[in-house]
Amino acid sequence: MHVSISDLIQPKGIPGVEVSGNEIFFDTLKLLPPPHIHGQLTKVRVVTPDIEEVYGNPEDAVTRVEQWRNFLRLDNGTIDFGKLTMHHVDLIMVDLSDDAWFDLDLNNYQNQLVNGYTRMTPEAGLQIFMPDLDKLPKNKGSQNISLEWLKHRNLPPPPDITSR
Repeated sequence: MHVSISDLIQPKGIPGVEVSGNEIFFDTLKLLPPPHIHGQLTKVRVVTPDIEEVYGNPEDAVTRVEQWRNFLRLDNGTIDFGKLTMHHVDLIMVDLSDDAWFDLDLNNYQNQLVNGYTRMTPEAGLQIFMPDLDKLPKNKGSQNISLEWLKHRNLPPPPDITSR
């Protein structure tokens, strides 16, 4: 029949799509909204209704990053959480679990913060180590340090503070 794809498809007016002979070319910088991806395109497949693009070798990347903990890093700008406001943000939240997902729940993040631990970096940044939601103690209200304990240096700290 001697029919090529260019005989069947004429993508007039679609920026970033070109058909030539039996090939379809996609210019992802024109076709897709930012953020733009740069790299070696190694695989494309149609997953109706989407087109799935694979850049590089994801199997190697997965093997390399499996040894890393899950984390979320925020840098620059301003962030407010609870009573704390941080300008020129230097914040990293680290997952304490060994599972594949960082179970950060924005509705319950304060409970995760209370049951994790925090430390300052030499650059005045903040590192927060957070447990998953399912690892939080059940029915444990927020533990307050009493004013009485703060007044008396010789009293031992509450047990929930020294257990970490």
